[in-house]
Amino acid sequence: MKKKKLSREAIAGAEVGHTDISRGGGIGLTACFLLLIFLVPLVQLALDKGEDFGPFAGGQGEQKGSVIAVVNAANKNIIKNMRQLETRLEDGSFLRQIFLPSLQYLFTRFLGQGNEKVLLAGDDYLFYSVGLDYLVGQPFLSSDQLLKRSEGNDIWESPVQPDPVAAIVHFRDQLSLLGIELLVVPVPVKGSIEPEKLVSGNFTRPLRNRSWPDFITELISSNINIFDAGPALVDYSRHRGGAFLQTDTHWLPGAMESVAEKLAEHIGTAFPLLTGKSEYQVRPVNISGTGDIAKMLTLPGNVKLFAEQQVETHQVLNDQEEYWQSDPDSAIILLLGDSFTNMYSFNGLNWGFGAGLAEHLSHKLKQPLDLVARNDSGAYATRDILALELLRGRDRLEGKKLVIWEFSERELSSGDWKLIELELKDPVESGFLIVDPGQKIKVKGLVSSISVSPRPGSVPYTDNIVTMHLVDLHGTDGEKAELQQALVYGWGMRENKLTELAAVRSGDKISLTLSSWENMEGEYGGFRRTPLADEMLELELPNWGKLVDED
Repeated sequence: MKKKKLSREAIAGAEVGHTDISRGGGIGLTACFLLLIFLVPLVQLALDKGEDFGPFAGGQGEQKGSVIAVVNAANKNIIKNMRQLETRLEDGSFLRQIFLPSLQYLFTRFLGQGNEKVLLAGDDYLFYSVGLDYLVGQPFLSSDQLLKRSEGNDIWESPVQPDPVAAIVHFRDQLSLLGIELLVVPVPVKGSIEPEKLVSGNFTRPLRNRSWPDFITELISSNINIFDAGPALVDYSRHRGGAFLQTDTHWLPGAMESVAEKLAEHIGTAFPLLTGKSEYQVRPVNISGTGDIAKMLTLPGNVKLFAEQQVETHQVLNDQEEYWQSDPDSAIILLLGDSFTNMYSFNGLNWGFGAGLAEHLSHKLKQPLDLVARNDSGAYATRDILALELLRGRDRLEGKKLVIWEFSERELSSGDWKLIELELKDPVESGFLIVDPGQKIKVKGLVSSISVSPRPGSVPYTDNIVTMHLVDLHGTDGEKAELQQALVYGWGMRENKLTELAAVRSGDKISLTLSSWENMEGEYGGFRRTPLADEMLELELPNWGKLVDED
């Protein structure tokens, strides 16, 4: 009798849960699996050289208050350290360092894929995902979104203030008490002006978040003067084939100059008494570089998938042929700006200097300007700097008639719109060590607290300054310093690589070479900086610090 052939389903059913393997083969596979499981962490531990990464590592400082408050504070500190531990293990993983650049290259080169921060379009055109999130995300003024953002902080962080209208009105009211006008200048994101580079279709440009009309209506009803840079950028893009750099979040030099010209016209109409008579001249300079978005792709160091883009900037010089400089003492206009202001003005962005928004606005208005600009966090960073100067006894608003506040539109949906008070205080003698200009000293100290640098590639800036509070200071000879604590700034990230200082944690004892921040501020003041959580410590005058091993 012929045996009936089993169907494929019957064969599969008979084989489910049954695998033929020799005893030796099973032992070998198990051994390989266990070796792989244990080998990776052992290798990583050896590479980390026994550093203390545990969630209880580092001091928590003196805790005061009720038992419940002390326990809550300790709990938050442990959770914070655990999160930092996870991040440090992930960022420092040798497997990540070995495989991620190569995999990123393959995905980008052959599949046209970026990462969680970078979106690739045709013709090597790159977009920053946070800017696109602003355009297509939830209405930033909706009650649900405001509540979600205000409650979305980590347990150890202070909640953000998500309402930009409240912050702008609050800032205007404080300036009004001093007889100063406010002009708000939001700058559209790349996708707002050039959506056709990303997707096909007919667009009414500039594209905006769904809350934009309500945002403008609320500002107008609150008598806030606003300049919309969108139409000028759209017009420039339409006639010049683009208004933004191909692989960068920022505008082209010509587009920026067009906005400066339109902004000067707006000021001349809205504030006619603020035009001046100073004469400036411009000098063309060719600059080439790779954009900040391209640098957020973790490609192998020797690989360049995107060609450098060459642009012509126009440096602004005075009648003595000197490069334009901010004039805090005699200027009647103060410009607060983020990286859009720093672009082509601040060498730290690697696109030249002396040719940015402040320079060209000053040229068009024919008068000097005072400038406070810092990369990133345009929702609060420059107002924070201004408030700190006032609290330290330096009246940066003296003689000012107009404050121009420039920020990227993406801040409307993602920024922390803190309500920051402007209060001028008398200078007081500090109990903190302040290194004199031109002096350098070596000290040893205990890190009471330190801010954290972002993960390389997670922000569109390749450099970041960290802030430290040092206590129990000693000279290198072992003698106690006369002033036993200091506020210190130092590099936490350079060229998208974390420094040794980024690995320092609270409770560590370190040796530093300290120099005057006053000497360094002109060169480094525009870089992104992560502050300390303790706002009172931020009032102290800082020093610039390097680990002794870095000297």
